[in-house]
Amino acid sequence: MAGAASASPLARYYCADWQRWQDPQPPEWIDPTGLLLDRHLATDRADATALYCDEQRVSYRQLQQTVCQFASGLQAIGCARESRMLVFATDSLEFMACWLGAVRAGVVPATVSDAHKDHHLRYFIEDTACNTLFIDAEQIDKLLSIADDLPDTLQRVIVRGSAALSVTALQDRLGARQVIDTDALQARGAASFAPVLRHRNDICYMFYSGGTTGTPKGITHLAHDFVIVPERHGAFWEYVPEDIVLATSKKYFTHGLWPGLLIPLYWGACTCITRGNFNGQLLVQLVERYRPTKLVTVPTVIKLLLAEVEQMSRKPDFSCLKFVVAASEKMAPELFERFHATFGVELMDSIGSSEITYEWIANRQKEFRRGSLGKPVFGVQIKLTDEQGNTITTPNQAGDVWVNSVTRCFFYWRKFEQSQSTFHGPWTRTGDQLYFDEDGFFWFAGRGDDVFKVKGLWVSPIEVEAVITAHAAVLEAAVIGVDPGDGSTVPRAFVVLRQASALGDATIKEALGVELSEMIRRQIGGYKVPDRFEFVPELPRTPLMKINRKALREQLSAPSGSV
Repeated sequence: MAGAASASPLARYYCADWQRWQDPQPPEWIDPTGLLLDRHLATDRADATALYCDEQRVSYRQLQQTVCQFASGLQAIGCARESRMLVFATDSLEFMACWLGAVRAGVVPATVSDAHKDHHLRYFIEDTACNTLFIDAEQIDKLLSIADDLPDTLQRVIVRGSAALSVTALQDRLGARQVIDTDALQARGAASFAPVLRHRNDICYMFYSGGTTGTPKGITHLAHDFVIVPERHGAFWEYVPEDIVLATSKKYFTHGLWPGLLIPLYWGACTCITRGNFNGQLLVQLVERYRPTKLVTVPTVIKLLLAEVEQMSRKPDFSCLKFVVAASEKMAPELFERFHATFGVELMDSIGSSEITYEWIANRQKEFRRGSLGKPVFGVQIKLTDEQGNTITTPNQAGDVWVNSVTRCFFYWRKFEQSQSTFHGPWTRTGDQLYFDEDGFFWFAGRGDDVFKVKGLWVSPIEVEAVITAHAAVLEAAVIGVDPGDGSTVPRAFVVLRQASALGDATIKEALGVELSEMIRRQIGGYKVPDRFEFVPELPRTPLMKINRKALREQLSAPSGSV
């Protein structure tokens, strides 16, 4: 791979370290949890902290024993090798141990966000044909509401955090299906369990897409990820055993599971998890409590953090942080500047996807450009294509992104047509649009399904949003294309203000709308000025916390308070 890139005119965006990199060759048979846990037991990491879970500290030795208990417990209740277990829960020690225990027992865990509604839960149960469901007690009502429509494939339910009454009530509704809580499951297990070896090409775990462009798709991944992904990112982002890692995304998301659990464990580092939903206050508390060296987060949390700091009577102590990276959606330039000015550490951007198994372009400690997405991660090839499918070889020309990585999704589960349209030989079409500059740094131009034409000219929502969010009164914004009623397309902006009290002041909103219109007209062109600014208290988000422009497009009627 490196040799091919060296001969390419696009070698400008492959750094010298990238060109020297060689992916490790995974053995034919792999013990994933052995790579993450067992191999540390013969080292000085055995009694070191593997993870903090809220107030609980767990060593590598303790975590390995807990994982063995869950693995043997799953086997004891009849979970067969190669069967699927749907995980519908938020972060907890039991979640992490059961997920790892499933992998150790040869069961395939499929994680989905617990923010989904009851009808979504039914879809995931049917789509995976899972025979086991792991669910938080807080989500039992969703399961009860669909209890009469569950498929016969579901045979057992594991409940985390339940009171005896919850288990009893659920058992009454589920009939012959087995219901067991995590305490009982762990008690059924043993502190040692010989791992089920997985072939490097076995489907080992699954994610689900966010569903912003249609029905959520099951994303299948192979066992070789447990070797290749942590080796790549460990070298790219300089992981060391002394690291303490805090990832704010939940572990049903690749941006939470890999940097927030699996990569740190592989390198013998420490990771921090919490059942809480991240806001600025919680993030400050966790950073000051656990003193992480690496923070992996998303723009939404960064905005909440900076807003929290503005309200604090003191400056929080973030001096422990040596590396901070975000992903998931485009950030406004002012966020990078404010973060650096506040904490004295660079906020780096990146881009990845569950289909590729985590990041494929990123900034890193040795090479970054503020505001850019960075350069290709080790082992990953990138190409951009124009509307005719030709490879783009010149800087500053946006195109569709194609990613070549051995860690890509094997196929979309039960989605034949979508698999064919996304995966082409070794290449994956991501749906994103990027461009690279003269120095080979990539920049985000938009999602292919978000860009639209106005008077025959392409408009990227990202570009318009960047101008809007540069205004001191604006917290965040989203822009979509709408039909004003005459068959044409015009931009429309949804704006969240820093001061919520201003939502009720029509004079302020009218003046701000005029000011924003003039900024857009002056900086990027009059045809990109929205026909209307909708001032809203918050923007809709997907279960993965991305701005949901699809939901906005479906809200064609203007809410009150627009100008």
